[in-house]
Amino acid sequence: MLNQGGVMFVRQYKKLPAFRTVAVEWLMLGFVLVLSGLLIAYFVWNERGLLMASNVERMRLQTLIIDENLSHQLEGVRSALDSVRDTLRAGGNCAVECRRTLLQSLKRAMPGVRALLVVDRKGDIVMSDDDLRDSRLDDHDYTSRVERMRDPDTMYLSQPYENTPGIFNIKLSLGLTGADGRNAGAVSAILNPEYFDAVMRSALYAPDMNSAITEDSGRRILFVPADPAAMRNTSAAPDPFFVRHQASRRAETVLDGATASGEQRLVVQRTMLLRGLGLDKTLVVSLGRNQALIASGWHSMAWTSGVAWLVFGITSSGALLLVQRRRQVLDDLAAAREDEQAAAAEKVELALNGANLGLWEWNMGADRTTVDGRAAAMLGYTLEELNAGALNWRDMVKPDDMQGIEAALAAHLADSSRSFEAEYRLRHRSGHWIWVQSRGRVVERDADGKPLRMLGTRMDISARKLAEAEIAHLAFYDGLTNLPNRRLLLDRLHHAIAKTARNNIHGAVLFVDLDNFKSLNDTMGHDMGDRLLEMVAFRLTEVTRETDTVARLGGDEFVILLEDLGADQQQAMGNAAAVAGKVLDSLSRCYTLDAHELRSTPSIGVVLFGAEHHTINDLLRQADMAMYEAKAAGRATFRFFDPHMQVALDASATLEADLRFALQRDELRLYYQPVVDGSGRVTGVEALLRWQHPQRGLIAPGEFIPQAEKSGLIVELGDWVLAAACRQLVGWSATADSAHLTMAVNVSARQFRQPAFVDQVLAVLERTGADPRLLKLELTESMLLTDMDDVIAKMTTLKAHGVGFALDDFGTGYSSLSYLKLLPIDQLKIDRSFVHDMLHTRHASSIVRAIITLAYSMDLAVVAEGVETREQWSALEAFGCNAFQGYLFGRAVPLDELAVLPDGGAYCTPCELLPAAMLDMSI
Repeated sequence: MLNQGGVMFVRQYKKLPAFRTVAVEWLMLGFVLVLSGLLIAYFVWNERGLLMASNVERMRLQTLIIDENLSHQLEGVRSALDSVRDTLRAGGNCAVECRRTLLQSLKRAMPGVRALLVVDRKGDIVMSDDDLRDSRLDDHDYTSRVERMRDPDTMYLSQPYENTPGIFNIKLSLGLTGADGRNAGAVSAILNPEYFDAVMRSALYAPDMNSAITEDSGRRILFVPADPAAMRNTSAAPDPFFVRHQASRRAETVLDGATASGEQRLVVQRTMLLRGLGLDKTLVVSLGRNQALIASGWHSMAWTSGVAWLVFGITSSGALLLVQRRRQVLDDLAAAREDEQAAAAEKVELALNGANLGLWEWNMGADRTTVDGRAAAMLGYTLEELNAGALNWRDMVKPDDMQGIEAALAAHLADSSRSFEAEYRLRHRSGHWIWVQSRGRVVERDADGKPLRMLGTRMDISARKLAEAEIAHLAFYDGLTNLPNRRLLLDRLHHAIAKTARNNIHGAVLFVDLDNFKSLNDTMGHDMGDRLLEMVAFRLTEVTRETDTVARLGGDEFVILLEDLGADQQQAMGNAAAVAGKVLDSLSRCYTLDAHELRSTPSIGVVLFGAEHHTINDLLRQADMAMYEAKAAGRATFRFFDPHMQVALDASATLEADLRFALQRDELRLYYQPVVDGSGRVTGVEALLRWQHPQRGLIAPGEFIPQAEKSGLIVELGDWVLAAACRQLVGWSATADSAHLTMAVNVSARQFRQPAFVDQVLAVLERTGADPRLLKLELTESMLLTDMDDVIAKMTTLKAHGVGFALDDFGTGYSSLSYLKLLPIDQLKIDRSFVHDMLHTRHASSIVRAIITLAYSMDLAVVAEGVETREQWSALEAFGCNAFQGYLFGRAVPLDELAVLPDGGAYCTPCELLPAAMLDMSI
């Protein structure tokens, strides 16, 4: 404790000089910053004074210039007025035209005078330099003062008067006296405000300046820039700066202060002397500037200097702080290095214990290794047993791993920058192998560079290796059944294809799918389904060879890869059939799961592969197709892949592709089959879809509608049919003979179940302008089996807009009186099969009669389809049916071949009703 206290005292004592150095450095920096700040403040304040003084001097000079210019101009005006008055006193020496010429000459000689005129004592214009249209001045204040202008030596200044909006006139006048000594009028000069405005504006050297001339009453007679509102306000109080100037009784003042709007301004004012003019008023010239803009110059300098000073202070302080901190860090590192060296051994020991690392040392010259206690404990030995030299480390390494150790050691010795690192197995004292990871480096060499000694660590990684092996197993095997998964199957199938091609032998792929597995999962739960899959996997491995591969693709799908089935194809087919039969028999046996006896059968697809070229995807796809053939054959059986399956699949794909292009290339056509009443008059048509293929010709719907249903194209086809039918309704509405015809359009279940079906129908009606009361949508009974509420809602919405509904092929589906009562149906269509058989069987006849009676009892219309003979027509009429459709009245034909008779026309016989071309058309 005493020694430790002494060490602490020494360290604290060493810190005192460092503290003094830091304090002195900061004091010196503070002195420099204060001195530089004071210098900056002095220069900024000096700049402010110079800037203000220069502006004041310049403004005083400008007011003096204005004073001199205006005084000179007013003297000229006085001289002109004296000349006019002297001419008028001369009397007969100058006639009227002479006087007017004189006035004009004087006006042209005076650029600041807009007009010269002579008025009588009442203010009427007696004479002017031009013909004024108004005989009187419109300045009533001025005209009322004319008779008071009695002093001939006084020049009278009028108040500004606004003759033209925004332009103020100022008049200078000399009185005229008659022979009796009384006032006889005045000679006046109307000053040009634009001239004086230009004189005043020339003194403004900054955009914020203004100038004004104010008379002794405080009213401004001129203001630049112009302020008409202020000029008109004769009752406004005098400008505060003008009042202060008048109160000072000095000829020139320099004032600053705030205006009524709060703006700080610098104003220089000068009282005009106007000696010898005899002006009746005192005039003051003022010039003002915004003090903030004047100060912006030295403000900018102040801000720039202040920011520069601040940046300098921050930078220098930061630099000093960084230097001091670095010095402190170096001192601390030097002080801490001793502590770290003292604790290094303890830290290394703790780290090795925490990481479970054992140390080893290899004396390469003597080929002798020594280890520490942790390395010895990993192998189950004591430290003395391993370091005694009785055991050589090479004898403990598994022979299979020795090559990897030597390669890693050679790489390290060839490039000393790379550490030695190897993973290998060592035999434990109990006899089993453990995985270790060893790292090391040469730490000593002789003069020739030959390695003498290596140091390294060793860590037990058996648990990691076990986890990696488990992960690798999961990557290639199914987690539920422990069978090879798709990834491993594809790899083995790739090798099997190459092997059969090389050895000219055959193999087979069996695709196994459990029948009705989804129902089992849904009824008994997924746990039970998983257990069934485990038992299926076990049975499949029982009936196959060890060389065969049984894999699970997913769900209830399994694949069996059979190899070496023989060189002869028939023999190979027989062997594959035998295995398929075993699988079928094994998987069809009863399963006992939790006291439940379950039965599940497989459907198996088999495909052979041999010397010809095969791809993995083709084999799996062909086996899958064969499996679906087995399901189509009734399930619980197997089928070999037939090339005709591929042909049918290709044909289906080609048909689907062509059908997609048919919509784009406008290859679809609508054919129309008439619907007639009891007298044979056409009341409407049913629109039927045909496809005019560019190569195959006219294709009936039975060939392409199933494919459209399967691929989802039926929705686009239905939209096209609906739009084309509505456009045709609009075309028929233009002719009286066809305007009454209704249009029946078949709607597929998939199209009707679209969420936007109602909006699409209404949009087509609105876009085409078709009458919705003439449109009839035909539904089948199968569409009514699911989501009845949605069906009713859609039908009700369209019904409210006038669209009608017919139930097609009635009696062939799940006919129910309950949905007939709920649905807003307008018509029932008797299926053609009942019409065909009603003359031959009593049951069919009874069904037709019952449908007609049911329809009429529910206020529904009824149409008989498939009427082909006069006998059928007569029988249906006898039953009460009054609407018919069939070959007897017309086949489905294109628009240009459709025979639509005018109202009142009737069909008599088929030949009379239809042209020959129509009789030859198929449905």
